[in-house]
Amino acid sequence: MAKVLLINPNTRYLGSMMTILPPLGLLYIASTLKREGHEVKVVDADVENLSLATVSKTARDYAPDLIGLTMNTLQSRAAYETVEQLKRAYDAPVIAGGPHPSALRGEVLERCPSLDAVVYGEGEATTLEILKAFEDGRDLADVEGICYRQGEEILTTEPRCLVDIDSLPHPALELVAPIGRYHGAYPVGARPSLHIMASRGCPFQCTFCSKGIWERSLRLRKVDSVLAEVEWLRDTFRVKEIFFQDDTLNVNRGWFESLCSGLVELGLNKTVKFKGPFRANEKMVDPDILKMAKDAGFWMIFYGVESGNQRVLDSIKKGITLRELERAFQITKKAGIKTYASFMIGNLGESRETIKDTIRFARKLDPDYYGFAVATPYPGCEFYEAAKRGGYLLADFEDYDLNRYVLKTESLGPEDVQELMDTARRSMQRDRHSLLGRLLDRDKGVQTHCVPVYDYFPATSAPSEDLLGHEIVMGESDWDVLGPGWYGLERWPPVIRWTGKKAIAYLKGQPGQVCLCIKATGSRVGPNLTISVNGNPLKAYKLEPDWAGILKVPLENGEGIIRLDLEVDETLVPRDFGEGDERELGVAVERIWLKNFDH
Repeated sequence: MAKVLLINPNTRYLGSMMTILPPLGLLYIASTLKREGHEVKVVDADVENLSLATVSKTARDYAPDLIGLTMNTLQSRAAYETVEQLKRAYDAPVIAGGPHPSALRGEVLERCPSLDAVVYGEGEATTLEILKAFEDGRDLADVEGICYRQGEEILTTEPRCLVDIDSLPHPALELVAPIGRYHGAYPVGARPSLHIMASRGCPFQCTFCSKGIWERSLRLRKVDSVLAEVEWLRDTFRVKEIFFQDDTLNVNRGWFESLCSGLVELGLNKTVKFKGPFRANEKMVDPDILKMAKDAGFWMIFYGVESGNQRVLDSIKKGITLRELERAFQITKKAGIKTYASFMIGNLGESRETIKDTIRFARKLDPDYYGFAVATPYPGCEFYEAAKRGGYLLADFEDYDLNRYVLKTESLGPEDVQELMDTARRSMQRDRHSLLGRLLDRDKGVQTHCVPVYDYFPATSAPSEDLLGHEIVMGESDWDVLGPGWYGLERWPPVIRWTGKKAIAYLKGQPGQVCLCIKATGSRVGPNLTISVNGNPLKAYKLEPDWAGILKVPLENGEGIIRLDLEVDETLVPRDFGEGDERELGVAVERIWLKNFDH
């Protein structure tokens, strides 16, 4: 049997880590190969922040018979550089798959001469056949679903039939353990948080979506198969939240009803929280289906709103109306489920006025969570083809960036979109649950209202060690390491959480870390703050009104699991200032960390 090395490239050159969930595509390929008796190693260079030299050394030390990389468009530069380095360091066939090669096929081989072949479409069966061909010393001509080199030529074989997704083994998550290093898709209700694909494909026609791998047909896994995977994730990896990373969950109502019923019957709704995407069309979402979702443990539903202008929605073939979107958010909130609204800025046909419509609509929807994304024309989608025909593209794929607008149209350029993105975020932040923002708005005569918001599930006891670190950054690493007593995330900036009268957090110390630091802001009442570690009061501070800074607390022993208790003797109730906010606020915490005194 052969040895295979699968790599998720390091994309830190973009300025931020892209990988927040395990690379599911690679892990399905890995489990398929393992089932056939092959030995597989998965290197997540993104999560581990591995240099090209380290990845190459890993390849030399492991000595695989085949190397495979995953590649989406934003990973393309990193993937090409990784392949070139690998080929210089170790002599083995290197292949790539994923959305980018599936859309561009032979163009990827032309761009990267060191690649031996690319897989287009689903990769499980194809990778297995490529490996067998290399093992047998055969030509790749009989392997369906690939582009490969034959001398100076680049040849493309016939497409492969779509796989039976119920026949696939569970993804080989054990190869990327510990899974606690994957933060999960925002917002995270509990950790560990992982994802499941309960279906592949989407029947809708949105112009911004690439169908390079799964096409436009929808294939649903059998409900029993999905339930078995949920149980496996809970029992094997102690997963507490599962994100259904499907295009949409509520296309087939009968299937979704069966899924919800199964989650309830197996008691999975009592031990795992769920979130996933819905279509907002009136025929697809109603109070009954939302009640089923709520009973089954769905705490949040993601809606792709995209635009607040009906003409733009029609032009991107979203197939929905603004009225339907408003209705979906209203009834989802009424069902007691949190909402996430996703918006796009800069689709073709947009103008400054249509984007301002989107900002106004976003405020009107008032989602619990939201995101504004720069509209990006990825290869394989109708949006890209139209942008290319119109001569609007400013960048090659390797220069794509999540935060960069790569078009110049008659109405919008990169500077316009950046300005409008900033305007959108500021506008929403003004309406978020931020005390400072509301007090500033009050001075301008703006009437706003805030209620307590809890966007996490407090740890009732010390979390397991593999979830803990020496630092808690609110909004980035606070999931499942905070106990009771914290309110929802707020973005002033910075990103903070207010404590109540008492609040608990957990960290894990290392030898030599004998100083506890807390970056915080006090309220205008100027409370006394007592800090306790593992039940022992260590220090008390008298905070001046509106104090802000870093508190440093010496520790006798900074090793092992540390329970931190924060307690104030007096809280601020925003209601007292006419804000209609019933929270009792202690201190606003941005960051908590352990360190040596000399660092």
